[in-house]
Amino acid sequence: MDDFNTIRLKKKTIDKFKKYSKKISPSYSETLDFMIAFFEDNKLSPYDTLRMSNTSLLNLINKRMDAVVSIFRNVEEIQLKPTKKMLESLFEGMEEKKPLLKEKKVLAEPALINENEELNYYRKVYFKNNRKLTQLRYKVDGLLNNTKLVKSAFGSNYYSLKLSIEEYNSIKNVLAKDAL
Repeated sequence: MDDFNTIRLKKKTIDKFKKYSKKISPSYSETLDFMIAFFEDNKLSPYDTLRMSNTSLLNLINKRMDAVVSIFRNVEEIQLKPTKKMLESLFEGMEEKKPLLKEKKVLAEPALINENEELNYYRKVYFKNNRKLTQLRYKVDGLLNNTKLVKSAFGSNYYSLKLSIEEYNSIKNVLAKDAL
């Protein structure tokens, strides 16, 4: 058990300390221990003044943020908007180019005589397209089986495709032939 001693203080100081202690901890000793620990941990003296309060620091940060926002607005007005207008004026005079991909007519309308011939024609086209789709699915499945997940320490993960030049060219030729 701790020994208790007395300290002589002014009555006014004792009253202040009692009020403050009720807010902080259940006993006067704990309050005094907390206060001493605070000064020792922060290497402060009761005579030191703290540099900035939280509100003054918050006001300073808000002023700096306002300055950054005004800089961004200034850059937008002076640099970005005129550059955008110049680019738009350059693109206004350009002609539209032909599309890079041709639209392919999947089914040509045959000049058939009766319904049976027409039905046979569409059935053949359906099975032909179905066969191409199946072949394409096998090729894509083969490509997916040749992929390997590469985990990157600095960027996002990606998949690497193990494919020889001959395999790449054959797939490219098949796709190009089907596009015609």
